[in-house]
Amino acid sequence: MVKAGQGGGEPLPDTETERGEARLGQPQEAYVAFAFAAADLLMEADHDGRIIFAIGASMALVGRPARLLATMTLPELIRAEDQSRARNALKRMANGDRVRHVLLHVSLPSGVANPVALSGYPHPDHKGRLLLVLTHSGTLMSPTVRRRDGGLLGREGFESLAGELIKESSREGDDSYRMTLLDLPELAELRSKVGAEATAGFVSRFTDYLKQCSVGGDAAADLGNSKFGVIHGPEVNAGEIEIAISGLAQQVMGAPLAAESTSLSFDGEGISAQEATSALIYTLNRFTTDSNAAIHELSAMARPTLSHTVSKMRAVKQTIGSGDFELFFQPIVDLWSNAVHHFECLVRFGGSGASPYNTVVFAEDTGLVGEMDCAILSRAIAFMRDGVGTEPSLRFAVNLSGRSLSSPSVAARLLQLIHGAADLRGRLLFELTESAAIADLVAVNAVIQEIRGRGHPLGIDDFGSGSAAFHYLRALKVDHVKIDGSYVREAASNGDSLPFLRAITQLCRELKIATVAEHIEDEATANLLRVYNVRYGQGYYFGKPMRPSTKHSGTKAPWLTPVTQWRNGLLFFGNGGGGTPSSGGNGG
Repeated sequence: MVKAGQGGGEPLPDTETERGEARLGQPQEAYVAFAFAAADLLMEADHDGRIIFAIGASMALVGRPARLLATMTLPELIRAEDQSRARNALKRMANGDRVRHVLLHVSLPSGVANPVALSGYPHPDHKGRLLLVLTHSGTLMSPTVRRRDGGLLGREGFESLAGELIKESSREGDDSYRMTLLDLPELAELRSKVGAEATAGFVSRFTDYLKQCSVGGDAAADLGNSKFGVIHGPEVNAGEIEIAISGLAQQVMGAPLAAESTSLSFDGEGISAQEATSALIYTLNRFTTDSNAAIHELSAMARPTLSHTVSKMRAVKQTIGSGDFELFFQPIVDLWSNAVHHFECLVRFGGSGASPYNTVVFAEDTGLVGEMDCAILSRAIAFMRDGVGTEPSLRFAVNLSGRSLSSPSVAARLLQLIHGAADLRGRLLFELTESAAIADLVAVNAVIQEIRGRGHPLGIDDFGSGSAAFHYLRALKVDHVKIDGSYVREAASNGDSLPFLRAITQLCRELKIATVAEHIEDEATANLLRVYNVRYGQGYYFGKPMRPSTKHSGTKAPWLTPVTQWRNGLLFFGNGGGGTPSSGGNGG
């Protein structure tokens, strides 16, 4: 505890709690510094690191009483391998920079190297002096964050820490943090050559090295598939990391190992902390999940900061907010009766009929998909209440991202819209789409059941591909599944996927879940799916995405196309013997 009025006197002895003081300056300064230091070890030093006074948990951190530190310099406390980083940090502070969480190792009198994090900044009142803080490096990350073998963070923990550091940088106007992404594409091949034991030895040494480079010793992550990430200060650069990795591989495994890397700064200039965090997460998503995103492409995308991604985010937000998008409609046909069961609502941006896939995936990866889903759902509800959308015999399905249903705040907004659409009960359907795995299936299923309980059937899109796998059917109670088009195309072309198609339809039949097949482009494919008991079909054979014609009045005629007709109050598909795909309406 700091004792007011005892500044400038003889050093005080350590207390029983290993808290000590050495030649305190003004009491107010100590209080301010302690707020910064989080009550670990505070030191005042000159630009060369000569310690003038110290207060805090000196025994726990450096193994020496605080009163003895005034006879030492900071580099003397640090092990030889880390002294250059300590001196670089002191130099940056002397030049006016604020330094945070530089990982160092204190050489304890017992010979043990104790990992600590050094932070500091120029003294606000005394020119030529610095305020330094040593903290336990382990306190920088929550103990609840899951780590992989070797103590590296997983993807979720890495994103969380990066977000916190970006917020901190934004508050302080500090852009000194860097994130380096590393790809070791040869690691798997090398493992088969040198054996598992030698590879494990290398990974252990490599893991220790990454942690030593990272801020606080905690900001290194195993991102999967031989890809890694590390957040560090400017005293570390990607080129040094690549050289060190190659050297470690040669030393431990007797073979070189090439590493590819790219670095980006946490530059928040002109953008909010939330925008910067979302842009960074988007970069991580591309790095870890997109096999076509070469690391040099990521480097170009991130150069020189995150601002390019943020500009794209803002453009997407502007598009969503201004309503600069349109809904197109593609029919889903009952293969047993040829009646149009419903239309899928498909969004098109900026007045073009081009696929929105890249924009939607970008929105998912940057956290904007919730706003997008809410805007599209609002537009669809309005469409179904006015004009040609009011035709009572027509149903419409709206896509909802799994990430939207995974977010409590977004799910609440969607449910509010759905609760307000009681008049569309039975006519408004939903499809769950997802480009990445849903983490909390239990929570998402609870939202799904509330939607279904309101009278709105819901299905799973692109079933059997990527994340939408069989375990979804075990966790999510739904009304139908849409079989991924790759199975349909292969079944029609070479028959390779027929066993999988049979397994999907049989499982769904036993679970009493309807099946929808997409990418049906000809009559032969439609007939094949009928043989395999697929109930509904979608594809260019039945019609391209369309908009209702403006040439006809009423609520029925605008939906007519060259291959559809109204009979007994229902819209039916009938190709007139030609089987030629049609654009339909005025949407061609």
